[in-house]
Amino acid sequence: MTGLRSAPAEEPTVRSSFHPEALADKIVLITGGGTGIGRATALSVARTGAKVVLAGRREALLKETAELVRQAGGEAQTVAGDIREPEQVTELVDQALATFGRIDVLVNNAGGQFQAPAEEISVNGWRAVHRLSVESVWNVTREVATRSMIPNRSGLIVFMAFSPHRGIPGMVHATAARAAVENLASGLALEWSRYGIRSVAVAPGSIISEGLDQYSAQARLEWEQGVPLGRLGQPSDVAEVITFLATDAARYITGTTIDIDGGANAWGSGRPVPAKEL
Repeated sequence: MTGLRSAPAEEPTVRSSFHPEALADKIVLITGGGTGIGRATALSVARTGAKVVLAGRREALLKETAELVRQAGGEAQTVAGDIREPEQVTELVDQALATFGRIDVLVNNAGGQFQAPAEEISVNGWRAVHRLSVESVWNVTREVATRSMIPNRSGLIVFMAFSPHRGIPGMVHATAARAAVENLASGLALEWSRYGIRSVAVAPGSIISEGLDQYSAQARLEWEQGVPLGRLGQPSDVAEVITFLATDAARYITGTTIDIDGGANAWGSGRPVPAKEL
């Protein structure tokens, strides 16, 4: 599942698999662009010629990512704000369009969750996760589509689902939210294909990124043991797939979900069932 982050571990250098002009002049808007998968995606698409708009709440991290993009020879704009607030979503799209004129690719990377037993998740806790991971995602998607992609009759929208898809203990609120956007991705592909818009969900497994420290070493070990490839994922493992989806090579891919999980969804939870409580 996406969002397991750890700052200490440095990601190994990944050599781009793409031609340096594979996304020449494409405009890519990435929410949650300051860290983790968002940052890795920004760097990956920039190395292939795309211009990047980075959105997120933490301006300092957005600027760090933008500087890395520039060092890689790319161009980046940062827009700090909270996508949970509709007026700030409008401002985000205003600034992107004022600078670049259009948005070709939207990567709905922003999201958030916490770990808790299902019976301890309050209505407010449930709403907080769904507001960010579902409602806000829809608001950004609709704003970008109606103001740029539909008029231009082209575009790619990427949504973040979770793997495994069978449900994750301690994360029922988050997995329900991600299942919603996975279904949204396929539904929009059916509706908006007539405008030349593709819509795809990617489903990362356990990815090493900034918030992993909130989980115990034992939990991380269990996740790793449930991955047939034998390791947790890196942000670049997801970013490279998103970059591929944005290229012409993926022009016939829409309405589906792509697992990026080292085989975890095929394996299942990989854990023993919990003991019965008497």
